[in-house]
Amino acid sequence: MIDPVCAFGLASAIVTLLDTGAKVVKRLQELSEAGDIPEVFRDIQTRLPLLKRYILYTQSRTDTLSPESGEEVLAVVRRCLEQVRQLDELLQKVAVLDRESAFRRSIRAFVSVSEEGRFQKIATALIDNVQVLSTFLNVAPVEKEKPKVERWLSEPLPSYASVAGLFLVPFSRDEQFVGRQKLLEKIALSFKAQSRVAISGIGGIGKSQVAIEYCYRYKESRPEAHVLWVYGGNIARFYQGYKRIAQRLEIPGWDDPEKSILELVENWLSNTTGSYLLVIDNADNIEHWWPGKYKTGGSLDDPSKNLSMYIPDDSDNIQVLITTRDLRVATRLVRKGKPIAVEPMSSEEAKVLFLSKLGREEAGSEQAEIQKLLEELDNLPLAVSQAAAFIEESKISIKKYTDTLHGEGAEEYLNEELNDSRRDEESVNCVFRTWKISYEQIKRQQAPAAELLCLLAMLDRQSIPRSILKVPEVTTSLNVLMSFNLVTARAGAESFQIHRLVQRFVQHSLQRDNETQKWQEMALACVANDYPTEIGVAEWPVCDAFAPHVHVLTGYNYQTEKGRLDLAHLLCWAADFDIERGMYKQALKRASESLRIFRELAFERDQRLAAATWLCGRLRYYQAQRSSDLDVAAELLQEALRISTYPSLNYAESAFELAHLNYDRGNKMACLEMGKASFECWKELEGPDSVRTLDNMHDYALELAMLGDEERGIAIWEEILDRCPASDASKETKTVYTYRSMASIAEFKGEAAMAEIFYSNLITLGEAMYHSEHIHLFDYRLSHAEQIMRQGKLKEAAQLSKAILASCKNNFEWQITSCSLQTVAECCRLKGCYGFEEGFRLSALELHEKKLGRHHRDTINAQEALAECYLNNSKLPEAKELYQTVISWREVELGRTHADTLRAIECLGVCHAHHGHHAEAEAAFIEAIGRQSDAHGRLLDNLYTSLWNQAKWKTLESWSKQACTPSAHYSLTTALDQQGKKTEALEDDSPEDLVRLTSSLGFTDPG
Repeated sequence: MIDPVCAFGLASAIVTLLDTGAKVVKRLQELSEAGDIPEVFRDIQTRLPLLKRYILYTQSRTDTLSPESGEEVLAVVRRCLEQVRQLDELLQKVAVLDRESAFRRSIRAFVSVSEEGRFQKIATALIDNVQVLSTFLNVAPVEKEKPKVERWLSEPLPSYASVAGLFLVPFSRDEQFVGRQKLLEKIALSFKAQSRVAISGIGGIGKSQVAIEYCYRYKESRPEAHVLWVYGGNIARFYQGYKRIAQRLEIPGWDDPEKSILELVENWLSNTTGSYLLVIDNADNIEHWWPGKYKTGGSLDDPSKNLSMYIPDDSDNIQVLITTRDLRVATRLVRKGKPIAVEPMSSEEAKVLFLSKLGREEAGSEQAEIQKLLEELDNLPLAVSQAAAFIEESKISIKKYTDTLHGEGAEEYLNEELNDSRRDEESVNCVFRTWKISYEQIKRQQAPAAELLCLLAMLDRQSIPRSILKVPEVTTSLNVLMSFNLVTARAGAESFQIHRLVQRFVQHSLQRDNETQKWQEMALACVANDYPTEIGVAEWPVCDAFAPHVHVLTGYNYQTEKGRLDLAHLLCWAADFDIERGMYKQALKRASESLRIFRELAFERDQRLAAATWLCGRLRYYQAQRSSDLDVAAELLQEALRISTYPSLNYAESAFELAHLNYDRGNKMACLEMGKASFECWKELEGPDSVRTLDNMHDYALELAMLGDEERGIAIWEEILDRCPASDASKETKTVYTYRSMASIAEFKGEAAMAEIFYSNLITLGEAMYHSEHIHLFDYRLSHAEQIMRQGKLKEAAQLSKAILASCKNNFEWQITSCSLQTVAECCRLKGCYGFEEGFRLSALELHEKKLGRHHRDTINAQEALAECYLNNSKLPEAKELYQTVISWREVELGRTHADTLRAIECLGVCHAHHGHHAEAEAAFIEAIGRQSDAHGRLLDNLYTSLWNQAKWKTLESWSKQACTPSAHYSLTTALDQQGKKTEALEDDSPEDLVRLTSSLGFTDPG
């Protein structure tokens, strides 16, 4: 906390500084109104309001300063005060009074010029002090917290928490684990020769239990190493496991939805020098691992990718343990050596396991009965454990349990699907008989528990969140299911899992009783009702946890109207989360199906229909390649706007997307109308100071400024600065809004140096708030590099842009890579290094073609930029070809009279002219002029030059008479003179022509 004496001194200095600064601003205004003033005066006049806002912000942050930082900040503020006082004194010397004579006024004007150097030094010192001040404000808090890493509720808190290595096994150790010693030793021995080991066997054989025990033994022997666990049964669960690893290891970029989590984790695992054990459990579906060789079996956007690509490479410091039922998967993943087959327990091991689960010793009379039961169960660990649990819970004899296995109806729970080449048929029969007995007993004694089991069977079998189990007596029912070993609690008891074969057993039971549809719809309702409908960073963990269950539930066929409406609701918001993760193809597929169902079943003004319509329009816009695609997107967004209630999220988001779409199409009025409608809607919905209102105000201000109305844009940014203190945002977010608005004001006022300072502050602050590779930080870094480029510091700007390129190499946010390439290319162009520029332009074009296709508007713009580079580099044939491609596309998609189309035609004319093809150049310039009512003077100058070079004096005379510009006048005079009309030429001569005679003719590039 800042020292009270220091705080009083700082407050006093700030008050005095603000008062003196106001006087200086007033004097500068008076001087400006009196006549021309030196440029440095205007410079200070522009900077002081920004300094005022910065000082006010400093005043609001004094309570966060440490004693040391407080002293430093006080010193900086006092220096600023002294500089402002010096300005006030100097201005008194040059101030013009109404009563003064012309002589006195001239004296003061002379003084102002002579003192200009001192003014410049003071202005420079003010900038330096503001930068120092901003540095202290960024580090002023006594303690900075790193972004909190979420701890999964299902995650254990073992005794290893204090050591360096993470332990991410989501299961508690089985204190009653018995046997399997030879198997564990064989696994350890195999790892001495290879880094990948696979154990394979039928379901229920105990592969996962062996893997869990191996993890705990590995951790005991190597406490410094990481132990990581991933479920490999489907793509969604595999992705979730890797996401968890990235989060807990704090791998750079883990919290960026546009990053490829799979590539990120695989790269870290393959390159780390530390030791770790990675378990990939239940890697059973071969289609998920090699979809190119077998049929596609996942939900990744790119079917050519497969999970086998994301297992780390061989290394001496790593161990990868894989469990699977499929011997083909095991053999291919291991690559070296043979998989280890997991056999049923020995009779002695099974007996020890059975008695340990019973919790008592063997009675002499039970020896034969136990032996008979274990033989019937084929010593399968899962069947043995479940039998023991049932006997203990139900208090029945071992003989009665064994006899029941042979009762009527036991075989009906076995079906052909489970009877494949990878399972022992007799063993599966025994497991199913065991489960039937348990299931029937639960139905009789605890019906809600049986119903809960039916519900669980319809979801993904692992990591079922307790929060979605909205059923009666859920705690009691879960305890019953766990006591029969049908359901297992993951550590923390906040999520649960059901064994694969138990799940299938229940599913077949429901199918036999014609109750499958009922429970599918109940499970769907549980997830749909709990799924977030406004998805931000805070909702990502919930959506991540729901993702595997969404994947399962959206694959069912629902018959009732309620079921289909619940499905449409879930598809809609799951698609919204897909957008957050950058999975646009899957998002569009889900959103389109959601819209189809809502259009069929919902009434017109149903807000669920409005949400699905907005989402489809948004996705169509993001993936549009032609103007017809934009037409479809615009129609959907307009429809969403029409049917949305006001104010609402649907209305605000639809207007927001329409603003951006109209900006891309060059519809200025529609863009501004929709941009304003969006933030006005948020203002009505959440208040003028809410986070989303301020965010949308910023977007609207940016649209205004980029469309030429900088004054109104700056006014809105200033309003944001005024509203920030009352906002419901966090202190850090308010600071971001403050810096962002100040940066925008400086940028559009042409204050590149000041804008650079604020963007630098945003980067520093953002690194404390987000991860270093967060998308917002990439935006700030790009803007920072751009402001440096605008100051002519091209080498520094290029270096910063190349650093951004290196850090976002594997980032899904490919637009950042594209912008970085274009910034480096522009620096090369400004330096005249066209050869280097060409390389970056080509890379940018290839990236656009890959991500957007050859016919997307941004791809065409990239082609035009490359064409200009070719033109500057004298590669005229290449430039012509690209310009012709650009013109052809724009004439169809944008229109023959669109400004971008006309610019490309003019550039093609310049290209012809540089090639010496003046007739073709003339034709291109005349074509461009003929398509517009008021041609730009530059275009006319290019036409005059092409006519001059062809000695077409008569035509030049005719064209020159149609314009009233100095160049037209000179061209007319020359044309008349060349035709021997000297009298007319002399009549048209002017002093300006004498100046132009000294200039050589040349073509002006419109780019």
